[in-house]
Amino acid sequence: MTVVVLHRRSLGDPPYGEWLGGDAIVVDSSSTAADSASATAELAVLSLASNTHITALVALHPDDQIRAGSLRDHLGLAGQTRDEAVVGADAIRAAELLGAAGVPVVRRAPAATIPDLYRAAHAWGYPLRVRRRRGPERAVVADLGDETALRAFARGGLAEGDTAATAGLTVEPATSGPRHHGPGNPATDAAHAVLPAVAGHPLEVAAVRDEFGTWRVDSARYTGRTTDARRLVCAQARRLESVEAV
Repeated sequence: MTVVVLHRRSLGDPPYGEWLGGDAIVVDSSSTAADSASATAELAVLSLASNTHITALVALHPDDQIRAGSLRDHLGLAGQTRDEAVVGADAIRAAELLGAAGVPVVRRAPAATIPDLYRAAHAWGYPLRVRRRRGPERAVVADLGDETALRAFARGGLAEGDTAATAGLTVEPATSGPRHHGPGNPATDAAHAVLPAVAGHPLEVAAVRDEFGTWRVDSARYTGRTTDARRLVCAQARRLESVEAV
C-alpha cells in the first residue's frame, strides 16, 4: 500500500509520512513546468510504478493538478481525473462546462494571438481585460481601454500572429461590478451544482455582477490554501478515516 506524493519545495515540509502512516514516497516536482513542458515528475512516478504497487497519488500544488490527474488515469488509480483537474485549472474549460449547463459566466475567449484581441474588441467593445488562462491567481496581464492601448500592448514584444507569445492568455470585457466569493450567490451556487466535486480537490468559485445586474461566474479554480493540508492529503490518498480524525 504505497501513496506517491508530488511535492513542490514552495509548500514547505509537510509530514506526509506521519499523515499517511509512513507509506508515502515523495517525488519532487519543483522543477517541473506548469505547462507540462517537462515530464521529469511523470517519468519518476512511472518508474516507481514499474516495481511498486501504487495505491494513490497525492498533489497539493495547483500546478500539479493536471499532471496528477493524467497519472491517475494512466495507472488506473482512484481520485481526480485529468478532465476533472482541467476544470479547476483552466478558465476557458470551466466557462465552457458551466455555460453548457446554463450557468451565467463572464464572457471570455482564448487570446492565443493579437488578432484574437482585435476580434474581442469588435465583438464586445472596450475596455478589455487580458488575464492568464491557468494557475490559481489568473493574474491580469493588461487592461485595454481602447485601440491605442491594444496597439501598445501588441508592441510590447507581442507580434501579431505570434501564437507562442500569447499562449495561455484570455480576453474578456473589463467588469468593475461587485464581486462574491463562495456559496450564497445564485451564480456560484449553480456552478457548484455542476462542477465536479472530488474529495481533496476544493474548488473556489467567484462571481461578478455585470452592468445589467446579472451575477456571472468569473472563476472556478482549485485552491489548496482554503483547507487544512492534512485533510487534503488524506482525502486524496483515500484515507477517509484519517480525514475524520483531524
